[in-house]
Amino acid sequence: MNVKSGAAQYFKDIRFWIILFFIVRLYGITFPPLEVGHNWRQTDGLMIARNFYERDSNIFYPTVDLGGEKTGIVGCEFPLLNYLVYLVSLAFGYEHWYGRIIVLIFSSIGVFFFHRLIRKFFGEPAAFNASILLMVSFWFSYSRKNIPDVFAISLCITGLYFAFEYFEKGKWKHLLLYFILGLLGCLAKISAATVLTILLLPVLDKANPLFRKAWLVSFSIVILAAIYGWYFVWVPYLNETYGLAGHFFMGTTFHEGWQQVVAHGSVILKRFYDTPMKYTGFAVFAAGLFLVIRKKHWIVLAAFLLPFISYLLIIIKTGSSIIGDTYYVITVVPCMAFMAGYGLSLIENKKIVTAALIIVSIEGIAARMYDFRLRQPYKALADLEGIMDGVSKRNDLIAVNGPFDNPTGMYFAHRRGWSLTNEFLADPNNLNDIKSKGCKYIVIVRKLYGDMDLALPKVHESEYFKIYAVADR
Repeated sequence: MNVKSGAAQYFKDIRFWIILFFIVRLYGITFPPLEVGHNWRQTDGLMIARNFYERDSNIFYPTVDLGGEKTGIVGCEFPLLNYLVYLVSLAFGYEHWYGRIIVLIFSSIGVFFFHRLIRKFFGEPAAFNASILLMVSFWFSYSRKNIPDVFAISLCITGLYFAFEYFEKGKWKHLLLYFILGLLGCLAKISAATVLTILLLPVLDKANPLFRKAWLVSFSIVILAAIYGWYFVWVPYLNETYGLAGHFFMGTTFHEGWQQVVAHGSVILKRFYDTPMKYTGFAVFAAGLFLVIRKKHWIVLAAFLLPFISYLLIIIKTGSSIIGDTYYVITVVPCMAFMAGYGLSLIENKKIVTAALIIVSIEGIAARMYDFRLRQPYKALADLEGIMDGVSKRNDLIAVNGPFDNPTGMYFAHRRGWSLTNEFLADPNNLNDIKSKGCKYIVIVRKLYGDMDLALPKVHESEYFKIYAVADR
């Protein structure tokens, strides 16, 4: 075999591309979570991980630093990712970037099993195309963020593969792997459960033994019961008991959500044709959908529609939140990549297929390169803890200006307290209220959240921060 043909074999092997994309995304892996895209979502999870390490390691009582004078115990997604960060910290000491590398590892495994699952039923070309499209999609940047979405979906995709292995081979180890991975994935992010809806196809297939169907359905019911128990019993209990009901968004009613979707229809629609795979990727997806319907490949269409329609129900439940919280889109990316990849496999001219993959990859990666660098004034927040250590004690309660309940400033201050808007802080009555609750300092993040002057003693002033003493030192 000559060198040229040997290289071609590598390029055709999805493992080569998974490793390559893994290495590429290692760039800046140790950066603090201050990229523009949802730094608040990352710091919120890292708060919980750090508090497992520094305060209480009980996984059933996740804690944030935004409770003010309260305990900070909060209902949220099952903190599996946060707990993995904590476990790694036990061995090496706490570092924020552990979350990034954990998500990157699991997302790479998820792509591997995504490929194997598609190859099992639809062939290597469809599997290869879909896997490449997935890696250059929105997945590219969010598969290295400390956010549970890609992590949870990867667990569910891997669990889905073993569920199909169980149907084919009837081995209990495959059923157990499906159960564990599916359970953990769904608990880590409830929307990841949409991935598992594809199992309706083998359950309805008369060729599969009834005995295997019964066991898989039984284990799936346990997963659903666990989801219900955590999200609809335990989370409300924590929020009501410890007073942080507004911190974790549990969605709205379907009626209100539908009204919001209708009112913002054009913007929400953009989340489908722009955000997941950018414009060229959506064009390939639309072409694939057209070819599948035209050629009457109904199983392929069903495999796409089951998670896609389930995802639409999630969108209605969350309402207009998808406009700002674009990470909600991650849930639907795998099934869109599958449809696009399968559509490309129907094209006989391989040069056209290769060109399409290259064009979509260039646009997808180029559109997300901004996520691999830190810019001011966000970057300045990395210095806030050191500044605060010079003026206050670690156990002092503080307030940081910014969007209400935004965790980023508080996380980097490495203290507990409140995140409060400038309008709130401008009211002397509000200042007296937080003072009575134990607040000792107010941090104004000048260039990021807006500058303001307070009639209080100033203990620090720099280009990016002002710090005021609320109580006598």
